Amino acid sequence: MDLSQWILSLDPWQYWLIAALTILVLDLLIFGGLMSGGGGITLILAGGALGAIIPAAFGANMAAQVLGGIGGMIAMGGFVFWVGRRWVRGDDGNLSVQDIRANREVLRVMVRESRLGVTILGDFYPARTETQDYELREGDQVRLIRFEGITAVVTPDIHDRA
Repeated sequence: MDLSQWILSLDPWQYWLIAALTILVLDLLIFGGLMSGGGGITLILAGGALGAIIPAAFGANMAAQVLGGIGGMIAMGGFVFWVGRRWVRGDDGNLSVQDIRANREVLRVMVRESRLGVTILGDFYPARTETQDYELREGDQVRLIRFEGITAVVTPDIHDRA
């Protein structure tokens, strides 16, 4: 059996599967995979092809397959939105510093309303050290590592206590 006979002998759901896999492989080769360069569009298109597999596997006509594809794209769009908010941005409760200016500054620990904290870009944040072996004191110079909620996690500036 040559290639053209094999292609013509496939069931409709197999065409949709080949289309979905082709889209995903091209996304991996061209954009580097999940959500990298394509912004999730290729993933949504692959979801549409996967959604069309279900009606095609049950012998539905082309209109039902297209509706299944639309449903698959909607479902995959929701998944891409969820992934974009949770994984790509790093929304895991320990957000890294988003504003690069905050990383460059050496901050001075101060007391406001009986709480130790730092002022970053004009706003006061309560602060704590990353490790327990260093205790913050008013006047210490520190650098911002990340935020945990509204608390600034800091590390001592190496030039401060030398």
